[in-house]
Amino acid sequence: MFPEAPYCACATPPGIGGIAVIRMSGKNAVEVADRVFQVIRASSPEVDSVQAMPGYSAAFGRLTDPKNQSVIDECILSLFRKPHSYTGEDVIEISCHGGTAVRQEILRVLIENGARAAEPGEFTKNAFLSGKIDLSQAESVMDVISAESTLALRAAETHLLGALKKEIRRASERIYEGFAKLEMIIEFPEHEDTTEGAKEVAARLSESTDSLRELARSYTQGRILKEKMNVVLCGVPNSGKSSLLNRLAGYDRAIVTPVAGTTRDTLEVDTSIEGIPVRLMDTAGLRDTMDTVEKIGVSRAFDAITNADLLLWLISPAEDTEDGDLEFFRRAVEPLGDARVGILVSKSDLFPRGDANGFLKRITNQIDQLGLSRKIRFGLSISSETGEGIAEIGARIRSLFDELGYGACRELLITNGRHYDRIHRAVERIEQAVGVINEDQPTEIACSLLRLAMDELGEITGDSVNESLVAEIFSRFCIGK
Repeated sequence: MFPEAPYCACATPPGIGGIAVIRMSGKNAVEVADRVFQVIRASSPEVDSVQAMPGYSAAFGRLTDPKNQSVIDECILSLFRKPHSYTGEDVIEISCHGGTAVRQEILRVLIENGARAAEPGEFTKNAFLSGKIDLSQAESVMDVISAESTLALRAAETHLLGALKKEIRRASERIYEGFAKLEMIIEFPEHEDTTEGAKEVAARLSESTDSLRELARSYTQGRILKEKMNVVLCGVPNSGKSSLLNRLAGYDRAIVTPVAGTTRDTLEVDTSIEGIPVRLMDTAGLRDTMDTVEKIGVSRAFDAITNADLLLWLISPAEDTEDGDLEFFRRAVEPLGDARVGILVSKSDLFPRGDANGFLKRITNQIDQLGLSRKIRFGLSISSETGEGIAEIGARIRSLFDELGYGACRELLITNGRHYDRIHRAVERIEQAVGVINEDQPTEIACSLLRLAMDELGEITGDSVNESLVAEIFSRFCIGK
């Protein structure tokens, strides 16, 4: 291996495709490319090598093995010269045919001629280290890649464009301003009466935490965008849970039969509803049973319910909703927060016209008698067969998400648990500092707490991050990004 070897990796996923992209960056990347790439056509006749190519240009040519001059592939090579590149170093991108053997051979000759295999996230890590992006933007790269809904993508793109960095640095500047004034008071206590006093600084610091608190509150919605909203389908056997799962998922994922107890375990499907990433979970029908396997399924259904953001309880016209059924309902909904249950009268197509709503009203009256009406968010009549009410379920899911705050708040959402933790801890430090000042304790203690608050926020942007945290974050990236 040559000194200061550039690093390379395939930036496209495994499998066969029309094209694949091999990326290489670092010192001597151009020299390595010239050893294996022969320019055939470029932006001008004078360009006969990679070294002669201007930045942000491409050339068509042959990639060969220098050992025997055999041609591996005809491809397009793009050059991005430092410092105006993603990593801040010279970057080479080779667009080749998308076969597995082609990619492997190109990576082999690059490594044999002076490059090395890239580490996970090394391209983005070097973009951060070279100051092209901050740490929050770097982390958002993987969020963009993994986004499974339009809202999740929008939130990730907002971070990628630097909105979180700007918000955090604005907050840090306000904290630093208070910190500097307190340091001045410590240094020149005789002038406190002629400048802004410590109590006034405390009041300003308290006000400055409002934006951070609001940002932290946005994690309620951001967590759902990152981790998905858990929507659990529940009810007694044959209430139409599996049919509804298939309808909402858009394909036949669950087995549907008229035999009670067909579903014996939880079944998950990830999908997007109204732009919101949702994890739908079908569960075993809740009933008393002697079947060992079905008992386990019922137990798992209750476990799933405790983690539900929204529980959809299905009732079909074939059910008589006796006391035993209502007891299962009570056990299911009691652990949930208020307004987290949707009552669905399924198979409404089996009712005479208009009778489904009457049936729904009778069920809600029974629930009210149990003292559980506060748990109910909505009631609907639906049919997985005809599609009646299915769109309304999507609207209710979106309404729940909006109620958590997204629909009425800023576009910037905290989706990363690490970011939420640092903001929360920073707010705590600031509040402690304000308390120290208001209780006339030594101002030096308040300054130490404010310094810790700024360090917490700095770990979001990377301004005060340590090497081990950087290594941990980028180790979770995919190779080639």
